[in-house]
Amino acid sequence: MESIYNIISYSYAMIFVSGRYEVRTKTNDIAEMSISDGLKEALVKCGFTDRLQLLSYTTGELASMLKIDQYVARLILESAKQ
Repeated sequence: MESIYNIISYSYAMIFVSGRYEVRTKTNDIAEMSISDGLKEALVKCGFTDRLQLLSYTTGELASMLKIDQYVARLILESAKQ
């Protein structure tokens, strides 16, 4: 049985990383993030399908949505930027 976060999402994105813009092709972004499987599952349950969606939220907003500590939300956002 596949995990809930195995949602395929194809997109092209321009993101700002380390002082420059990068164009990236994204496939199944949430699954590729460097966070625990439990957090990936929680993100998908909240409707997130790729890391770019996460970048529009503050640490506090994400923590509130996922009912997690702000430190953990900050780690998620840091992973989303990679």
